[in-house]
Amino acid sequence: MQAHIETVVGRASESRAPRLAQDWRPDFARIRGHVARAIADQIEEAIRAGVFRPGDRLPSQQAIADSLGFHPNTIHAAFREAARRGLIKGFAGRGTLVLAAAPS
Repeated sequence: MQAHIETVVGRASESRAPRLAQDWRPDFARIRGHVARAIADQIEEAIRAGVFRPGDRLPSQQAIADSLGFHPNTIHAAFREAARRGLIKGFAGRGTLVLAAAPS
């Protein structure tokens, strides 16, 4: 896993700056049940659909929280869940990057 992270991060920093998927936001109307898990599911769906590619930078947690009206802790929990699934990883000073395509 660590080698894969270094490959994605290294490739992103060597070849180009991470693409910022700034316009992406979770679909508020589709959130049901556990909010953080539902947002993590939508991150996974966006990766599967090709909205995000490995090395892309996600919008900031604060920007998503502000746009949806959720507390930043809720969005932080969603990012933690997506990271637990191996989809994303946060890097100090660089933001949160997509690691790999979502497993099928």
